[in-house]
Amino acid sequence: MTERIPALKREGGVPRSRRGRKLLRLLIALFVIVLIVLFFRSPLSEISEIEITGTQYLSKEEVGLKLGVTPGDSFFVPSIAKLKARLTEMKPIESVNIIKNFPGKLRVEVKEYPQVAVQLSDNGQLLAVLSNGLTLPIPEGNLLDKPILSGWKPEDVNLNALCRVLDELPNYLLADLSEIHPDPSISYPSRIKMFTRSRFEVVTTVDKLKDKIAYLSDIVQNREPGKIIMLEADTYLPYSAENVTDE
Repeated sequence: MTERIPALKREGGVPRSRRGRKLLRLLIALFVIVLIVLFFRSPLSEISEIEITGTQYLSKEEVGLKLGVTPGDSFFVPSIAKLKARLTEMKPIESVNIIKNFPGKLRVEVKEYPQVAVQLSDNGQLLAVLSNGLTLPIPEGNLLDKPILSGWKPEDVNLNALCRVLDELPNYLLADLSEIHPDPSISYPSRIKMFTRSRFEVVTTVDKLKDKIAYLSDIVQNREPGKIIMLEADTYLPYSAENVTDE
């Protein structure tokens, strides 16, 4: 009588194919780590060029110093957000855009506050007045086509408000204003007196200037020179009529 031989049980443990896959994954991970280490130790991970554009009142050297990185530093650290935060601490800068182009190029696009007026310093130097109220030396070669601010104190709150309004005016209207000084009264603390290159004398307030400027533009283009008051009511008197009244 033939007897059946029982089948032998397989030894326990991980199948050979599974052990092979684990070993392959481990080798790949080690290879990737080695590549990462080599990359961060190579020139590819460094800044090779820094390009700064848009500066007018600040020098590129000042911006670069505040940026805090130089060619040879890490391309990835600090982050773009941290670099922006450093530059926006500079008072003339309104905004900044930073672009990293791999490999190695760092582009810094600066936007400074625009110039809205000119001011004469105590020592006779002409200063640019920016839209945030900051005064800086005028770069050589800049055209002096902005109004001159006379008689203003740096701590005057109306000065900053005026600079913001001037920033919103069209260039052709801003170019016609030759001089602006404070002329406050009890009723109108923010009252100002302006003179135009077209020989008009204008009285208004910082608060009303933006809304009243269209009326001023209409008179300047269509009337002879004279005095204009733009407060609660608008009045216009040509110099010729004023002379007749005096006589």
